[in-house]
Amino acid sequence: MKLDDGGYLFVGMDGRPLDALWHDLWLTLTWNALLFILIGLAGGLVLSRLVLGRIEAINRTTRHIMRGDMSQRILRSGANDEFDHLASSLNAMLDRNEVLIAGIRQVTDDIAHDMRRPLAHLGQHLDEIAQTPLTFQQAETVARARDNLDTALEIFSSLLKLAQIEADDRVPESRLLSVHALLTTITDLYRPIAEDRGQTLVLHPPERNMTLEGNQVLMTQMLANLVENALNHTPAGTTVSLSAETRDAAITLVVADDGPGIPAHERERVFGKMVRLDASRSVPGTGLGLSMVRAIVRLHGGQIRLTDNHPGLRCEIGLPTAPGATS
Repeated sequence: MKLDDGGYLFVGMDGRPLDALWHDLWLTLTWNALLFILIGLAGGLVLSRLVLGRIEAINRTTRHIMRGDMSQRILRSGANDEFDHLASSLNAMLDRNEVLIAGIRQVTDDIAHDMRRPLAHLGQHLDEIAQTPLTFQQAETVARARDNLDTALEIFSSLLKLAQIEADDRVPESRLLSVHALLTTITDLYRPIAEDRGQTLVLHPPERNMTLEGNQVLMTQMLANLVENALNHTPAGTTVSLSAETRDAAITLVVADDGPGIPAHERERVFGKMVRLDASRSVPGTGLGLSMVRAIVRLHGGQIRLTDNHPGLRCEIGLPTAPGATS
């Protein structure tokens, strides 16, 4: 300000404390923000690990159930939170489903057992009738009845065995099996049949040290069903081949042919029980062969798929590699 004597009066103060205050304030805000971010990240990490851990526990249980172990249940943490409420609801549903599935299996087994006895007695009666003097027409009628009865007995036996395989959650009498020996046995068994039908059965031998773990009877039946299907549903002149290879830490068994094949939209449907495509209605069979194959594959922890062989059908079965298998 201007004084009376013409001079000027200047009033000021040191700005360094104010600058220091602003500096400290921004520093405090910055550190607090970083601290809050770190706390948030740590809390989010811990929370996510807890949540993901609970979700993974549910996933593990569902995977066991999908593999056929219906006794598995989701464990509760005891915190009485939403996950515990969800686990209680899912366990109640699983309890109910297990009871229903057990009831259906029991009914199926009972029907199969109870029906086989009278059907077997009926077969004995037909055999007794066939031994008595009959006209040609009567003998033909009895023979057709016997054939139909044998088909019914085969269906009941297949359904019963399929139900038993699907009910198992682990492979019975599992042991180390030679893939080379399995394929050789099937080839030696069905090659004469193929030659009689004007077909060719070819084995592409795998490495002799290629092994897998499983039940020998079930594995043999699985391959036999596939080879029989290939021979039954392809005309004379067809070549059916068996091979095996190691792929992605698994052994892939392959049964392929150069016949008419299966349309792409029907390849999943043929695995159903009693399913027969229109083109195969005249071919003998029960419609349970591929259902049995898939049940055996799933029991051994494998996967099966049907693809185009250009031409024909290619069936690939992926099974876990056993110790000692070639890679």
